[in-house]
Amino acid sequence: MRRLFVIILLIMVLVSAGGCDRKKKSIQERAAARTNVIIDDANVLHADKKLMKMYQEYNENLLEEYDIDFRIVTTSSEEDINIFANKEFAGLQKESRSRSGKALLLVINTLQDKVRLEVSLALEPVFTDAFLSYIERKGFVPYFRENKIADGVYMATELVHDRAVEAAAGKEFVPPMASRSIGGGAKTKANIGIADPDAKKGAQVAAHAADTPMDVMERYLDVLRAHNKNPGLDIYTDATKAFFRKWTVTDINQDHEVHNITPCKARYETLYDVGDEHAVLAARPYDKYRTCSPYFFKKEENKWKLDIATMAQTLRFNAQMQLHFDMEKRLQGEGMYYAFAFDGYGFDGNGYPHRYKKDGKWEKYRWKYTCGGYYHPGDRKDDARCWIKYALPGGPADVRLGLEGLDKIYGFGEGANRKTNVTIDEFIDYLNSVPTGEVATVIIEHYYLDGREMHRFDDILRPGIEVRYETRQGVAP
Repeated sequence: MRRLFVIILLIMVLVSAGGCDRKKKSIQERAAARTNVIIDDANVLHADKKLMKMYQEYNENLLEEYDIDFRIVTTSSEEDINIFANKEFAGLQKESRSRSGKALLLVINTLQDKVRLEVSLALEPVFTDAFLSYIERKGFVPYFRENKIADGVYMATELVHDRAVEAAAGKEFVPPMASRSIGGGAKTKANIGIADPDAKKGAQVAAHAADTPMDVMERYLDVLRAHNKNPGLDIYTDATKAFFRKWTVTDINQDHEVHNITPCKARYETLYDVGDEHAVLAARPYDKYRTCSPYFFKKEENKWKLDIATMAQTLRFNAQMQLHFDMEKRLQGEGMYYAFAFDGYGFDGNGYPHRYKKDGKWEKYRWKYTCGGYYHPGDRKDDARCWIKYALPGGPADVRLGLEGLDKIYGFGEGANRKTNVTIDEFIDYLNSVPTGEVATVIIEHYYLDGREMHRFDDILRPGIEVRYETRQGVAP
């Protein structure tokens, strides 16, 4: 789903203090800070490496593809926000990264509870007053109302990026709302922490036992078009209802999702797991239709329901809205039950899916892996243990259990059925015995050195090497 993820931005805290020398230093620091895209003097944004990286991707794409220099300043200054913004914008234009004078500045004043967008003359034909008013009132102010200032800032960046893409394609901006002319940029009340009583209202939408996942998708599209923000809709899983109770949804979010789903509908096919408990609407091959998000469905009360909570956990999109996965969370919790829909695909370091060339020799191997043998001191020939010699990229051992070459198998099973120090034959028999659709549990032995993972085939531990055991779970193919 588009925009289900949260971006927290780069923090640059500038220290201000009394005295002539200190004031001079503060000015120098501020000038240096103009090379950064964020100056967070109000201390309302918090660092998160993963999310910051995603934000920076949008910002850099604006600069590289459209020569637009977009900056953010938060402040608690008592100075009039118009005067403050004009001064900051003048400094930005002098230090601009844009070669053609295309600059945008978003100023958020938490003391005055106001927000202002400044636009250079070179961008006024694209970022019209109507557009600026639209994204302020309908884009990020709804996030500010719920004290999610960083989320609102990211939404502003995403909308600016989308508008740049549309303008490059020759499209004019027609706001889907009444707009006022405000000239020379846009200023509005931020409404920080002032909850909107109508933010999560909407008519109930029922799910039915006879509905297919595509039927539910059609109802969901109606929900989006109607700007229905009721988090308790019957077409949602229980986890999704809880997710939406906490998540901020705006008209813009919903409009963009309709825009993204519509061209993908003809490509969607419904994939079911063997237990008929989970399903995925998928536009395959994933590496060709990366802008078509898969949609997850789970049966609850014998009805197919949208599992957007798991989608939000596992799916990510780059600045070009291309699908990839959060590789740390992809197989966590409910996510493991949707792994079946991605069999046959490998994932690169950034979580983008890629098809692998099928090799007939692998068809006889259920989990698509092979073992090598190693021994503990005193082991007999029959006691050989398994280290993963190869896990076929995109195969179930790789996709569902996350196994990779050189992993050392320590045990398997859970509770009373847990077994450790297992032999190759015991491990292979165990994986082959797990019924299709059931969860397999494998305990992997890893070696770490100085915080970095390393694999060894012997049991001689040198100083500085520590052993850890990790439990992996995946649904059997």
